[in-house]
Amino acid sequence: MLFERRAYTLRPGCEDGFWQLQRKWNTPKTYRPMLERNIGYFAMAAGPAECIIHLYRWDNYEDGKQRIAAIATPERAEYFAAARNLMLAQETMLLDSAPIAELNPLWNGGDDWLPGDPPFKGAADANTLAISEGVLDFLPGGLAAYWDGYRKLDVETRELTRLGLIGVFFVTTGPLHRAIHYHWHHSWPDAENHRRALAERPAWRAFAERYRPWVIGSHVSYLRPSSVPWMRPLFEFVDFSSN
Repeated sequence: MLFERRAYTLRPGCEDGFWQLQRKWNTPKTYRPMLERNIGYFAMAAGPAECIIHLYRWDNYEDGKQRIAAIATPERAEYFAAARNLMLAQETMLLDSAPIAELNPLWNGGDDWLPGDPPFKGAADANTLAISEGVLDFLPGGLAAYWDGYRKLDVETRELTRLGLIGVFFVTTGPLHRAIHYHWHHSWPDAENHRRALAERPAWRAFAERYRPWVIGSHVSYLRPSSVPWMRPLFEFVDFSSN
């Protein structure tokens, strides 16, 4: 399988208009080829302003191409014109899952989640959730050192890292030697408490000190799930027979 992260930078003040277009044009019935593989659409809450992030899980590269081609029809020309008018930039990265099964609980050797039945249904109100997107950029060779260091963490620390974990990925097409971590949290204070709890563990601090010489950059952005229910399938049931 293959993962893709897309980022759309919108013109200031255009986020509501973007979601209105999704409700009108991209319903589970009319946008099914894409939504069948959509992990989620997210709006930036703390990070680059006016940015929409969406994540996909493709069977392979050809699967992604075919699904994108299936929705690029002449009938949708009005949508594409309206959506592009809201945007300043679009970019994409292709990702692979971390080579440690426990860091990808939804997609590993025994599991392959797809939209339909949400894995985190009922965990919290999707309208108030905080999604953290943590990025680590390494020197060449740093990713291998990072994975090796994680494997050596004690059980309790590893369990804490997996609290609210959606998945950990690394970039295969785009900025290389980059790891991206996604967690969900009940609220913004909950996200900060999780970060502090990790930082207070001696094992985590020692781990960070070991991989730090390899790091050339890091940042954390906070996202909120889309206001469109069928575009937050991690937390909402998607009925592809409706709309």
